[in-house]
Amino acid sequence: MKNHFIAFVLLVLFAFTGCRTIPVYRGDGVHCTGGSWSEISSTGSGPRSSIDNKMLNEIDSWIGTPYLYGGNSRSGVDCSAFTQSVYRAVDIEIPRTASQQAAASENVNPSKLKFGDLLFFNTSGSGISHVGIFIGNGFFVHSSSSRGVVRESLSKEYYANRIVSAGRFIE
Repeated sequence: MKNHFIAFVLLVLFAFTGCRTIPVYRGDGVHCTGGSWSEISSTGSGPRSSIDNKMLNEIDSWIGTPYLYGGNSRSGVDCSAFTQSVYRAVDIEIPRTASQQAAASENVNPSKLKFGDLLFFNTSGSGISHVGIFIGNGFFVHSSSSRGVVRESLSKEYYANRIVSAGRFIE
């Protein structure tokens, strides 16, 4: 019994020592204080409209497509061409690069994310360099440079520590 209590205390301490003042989403009900990104709900909303469903079908058709820097086809696509293609499938034109998409989109409060909102990341250390599409429940889809188009949890430390903003093109 004593070992179980010690393990529990260590687990709780471990969970909360990861809390920093930088924006972070930890998922599973553990929300760190400090950054506005701690407000993301792990229950978020999935597709709700016919546009959302059309977008989800388009996203699903891209899953597994390999990553290719500068690529914009099903034989290879980078992150911003992926988001641009998904939006084009629902008749919405958005700019080509992640930083241009961030600048052109309506800024979204992390606690107000909806299916289809874009999530912007600083993966290079010099501003917005990556983009994905929020699909609800703490998940997003993006073209990963190592795995191609995949579904990912925002609770993964790599992304949680690099998310900088969200944008909306669909009301």
